[in-house]
Amino acid sequence: MAVDFVTYQWLVDVHIFGVFVFLIAHGVSAGVGFPLAKERNRERLAALLEFSGSSYRVMTLGFWWILITGLILMTPLAAIPYNRVRAMLGIPAPMRRKKRPTASPGSDDELAAALAKISPIPAAAVGVVGLAVLLYLRLFKPL
Repeated sequence: MAVDFVTYQWLVDVHIFGVFVFLIAHGVSAGVGFPLAKERNRERLAALLEFSGSSYRVMTLGFWWILITGLILMTPLAAIPYNRVRAMLGIPAPMRRKKRPTASPGSDDELAAALAKISPIPAAAVGVVGLAVLLYLRLFKPL
């Protein structure tokens, strides 16, 4: 099916809009990571995590928007052979995995140890570098 340039460009713009929606909502969770690592008050931790979770629906909507428009722009044929290989290896297809049971609440020491392991800087750096690469590819089209 051939798509004229105007339609294709419109789909690209709609796809990019989905990226913006996803990034704005995802930024909420990324921003919460910085105070979360230093906080020790359980009520404030719960509030921060609730705030982070509040953006989940919009982030999911943006993700699906990106995915659907990306599939329209690219090719939907890659999932079929990949899923066949996954089935041969006994690996479940994405989005079909069983949910894990929730863990029981830990002690204050376990909570402190888990919080001490949180470092939002690497995740934020990956996000910034990823955006920079995408922007470079979009602007200069080197490939």
